[in-house]
Amino acid sequence: MAGILSCLFAVGSSLAADTNVPTGTLTVNRDLLRVGTKSQLTWDINYPAPAVTSVIDIVPPNIIKPKKDLTMKVRVLGASFQESILSFLPVEVMMSKNNGGWTRVFYGFQNLVLPNLVVSSTSVKKGDTINLGGRGYRDGSWLSLYNTAQTTKNLVMLKNGDRVPNEVPALNGNSIESFLRPYMDTTTKKVKIGERDVILLMELGQTDPNNSGFDLQDLVILVTFE
Repeated sequence: MAGILSCLFAVGSSLAADTNVPTGTLTVNRDLLRVGTKSQLTWDINYPAPAVTSVIDIVPPNIIKPKKDLTMKVRVLGASFQESILSFLPVEVMMSKNNGGWTRVFYGFQNLVLPNLVVSSTSVKKGDTINLGGRGYRDGSWLSLYNTAQTTKNLVMLKNGDRVPNEVPALNGNSIESFLRPYMDTTTKKVKIGERDVILLMELGQTDPNNSGFDLQDLVILVTFE
């Protein structure tokens, strides 16, 4: 019996190092058995939740390609694009499918943001090419559109468990925007969202990552695949 348990625990230890396989424990109700008696074994198995990459590919830099037919839902978590502490500026969220034209899925100010509201629900098919982007409006014109087809530091896509970029002041809990707090673990500095979600952080007003205003919190959107 001891030999069997040793083998089982050895297998369990090796599997525990791989986050893509079930893990768990095996409990025996007694250490010694008399001839003719039986022990009771209790199993506790934890099945890993599939990561978002089980349903989409993320093609560099951040282009989304579904692996199956899905519904893609977009929510705006925050639009903290400001002219001053008390004055917010408008932003818009744009989407393009299969390299077609850009379509607006959200326009507004921070005070119009409802984080639980789905601003876009779109059917996407296996192999579609999906790009998302955002930009801000200032001094009478739209600024640059930062999107997932670009290699730029102004837009970052993160999955559950990814480390938060240093530019986001999650490293300083006093500076992180309130709308972003529920989605960031300020202790581990990692993202905490659903396993079928990605979150996009955008800096709309600054182009220099060394500038104190470059915090990737001007526009934050959550994308869910169902």
